Amino acid sequence: MSKNNLKNKPFFILCIVIIIVIFAITSINKLDTNLSKTSLIEKYKLNNLSTEEIVETLDRNNEDYQGLSASITGEKLKLSDGKTNIELNIPKDKFYLSFAPYINNTHPCKKHNLISCRSELVNEKFFLKIVDNFGNKLIEKEVYSMANGFIGIWLPKNFEGVMEVHYNGLVASTKIDTFRGSNTCLTTPLKLR
Repeated sequence: MSKNNLKNKPFFILCIVIIIVIFAITSINKLDTNLSKTSLIEKYKLNNLSTEEIVETLDRNNEDYQGLSASITGEKLKLSDGKTNIELNIPKDKFYLSFAPYINNTHPCKKHNLISCRSELVNEKFFLKIVDNFGNKLIEKEVYSMANGFIGIWLPKNFEGVMEVHYNGLVASTKIDTFRGSNTCLTTPLKLR
């Protein structure tokens, strides 16, 4: 070995040690993040549920999840307890729309919060009809609002059509769409008349 190679050997070893330390720290941080996400899911007893099942569980039983924030977009379910944030993917071919027909009071809403959104007509029966822009029926059935006053449904992604809601002789109708950036919460257009 030449003298130049011997002079560079400590520098080379130092570089290898630094790379190993950086790799170890990165791996530990990823492990810690994954453990935090797992513990958040376990804390609220949502483990062993698919993303769809978590959405439905939180929207239906939101009183049981104090301290948890859960909002949904066209692509992600976002969970947070103030310390840990988790984003779970929504199935690529599905879109969750939560809507709340009302008579007197509502709130403007674009992105549904499964925990905090509330509306006035709780545990009520409605007749729901959804057709595409060509008049083809997608849904035509009775549905029930949950304890939060909302009705949550899974729709196909990239759908455009019209929603019509009937309640005790009153009707509300509005256009809907289920694209990537579409609203997941529908309130103000659904005033029953």
